[in-house]
Amino acid sequence: MTDPLTGGCACGAVRFSAGGDPRFSIICQCRQCQQNTGSGNATQVCVDADGFSHQGSPNIYRRSSESGNDVTKFFCGTCGCPLWGVTTRMTDAVMIMAGALDDPSQISPQYLVYTDEAQPWDHASIEALQK
Repeated sequence: MTDPLTGGCACGAVRFSAGGDPRFSIICQCRQCQQNTGSGNATQVCVDADGFSHQGSPNIYRRSSESGNDVTKFFCGTCGCPLWGVTTRMTDAVMIMAGALDDPSQISPQYLVYTDEAQPWDHASIEALQK
């Protein structure tokens, strides 16, 4: 078992902790992740929901994905940092935004997903997986 993954928003109003080993980590280039982060992609780590806890009151945004699954994103209402998300596709998992981790170097993305929606200028994520 690895050390717990801990993190939070920039202003400190919301904190989280995830025990247990991460399931996997991804760089997602879907359009929704681009909008969620304001960049070309979102690097995320998947953890078990039953080992995840948080303090503070994040804001919530819900939407339906193109596949029909409901997606719920959690972010800080004060500083706006995206923090984690859940989906009805994987009800036993939480997808944590890598940038919200106290130590993002604890994870290493394993998969590049939704590359068909990638922006032509988003080369950094491809290069990261090739190392």
